[in-house]
Amino acid sequence: MSTTASLKTLVDNWLTDVRRRGAELYAENQADESLYFSFEGKDQLRFGIRIDFVAHEITAQINSPALSYTKREIFILNEESLRTLAKQMCPLPEGQAIISVYLLARLAILCHAYQRLLAEYDREHHIHTSTNTIQEIEAELRECLTPEEQQRTENPFLRPTPKS
Repeated sequence: MSTTASLKTLVDNWLTDVRRRGAELYAENQADESLYFSFEGKDQLRFGIRIDFVAHEITAQINSPALSYTKREIFILNEESLRTLAKQMCPLPEGQAIISVYLLARLAILCHAYQRLLAEYDREHHIHTSTNTIQEIEAELRECLTPEEQQRTENPFLRPTPKS
């Protein structure tokens, strides 16, 4: 995997972490080899984040209603800096989220299992029950998990069976 690709994976994981910590993403833009994000974090702090993949740099502009100036910080683009920035935006204990990661993973597994159960019932009785709602819930839950966490929650016994 190239350096830029691995950095983009880190940023994707960071974005998932920040969102599940409770920061609200207002805007996301991409230009050349840079990403721009606007968030509102804890205590009405607003964050303007620029991630430059060429310079390997993160620039954060922090606006607070309590301050009359904009605080500007620059970090090296790496996993530790992204973790530090996430904690600054929405401080939570490690592994915690507005909804715990463990609960998100368990709910995703339950949704998938229920979907499979309905699909097998449909095949046995030659009917068609809509599982769209369950699929939507599972997709929404998976948005809150990083790709690595999604992979860990995939139960091999719940994989779709090949259609005969």
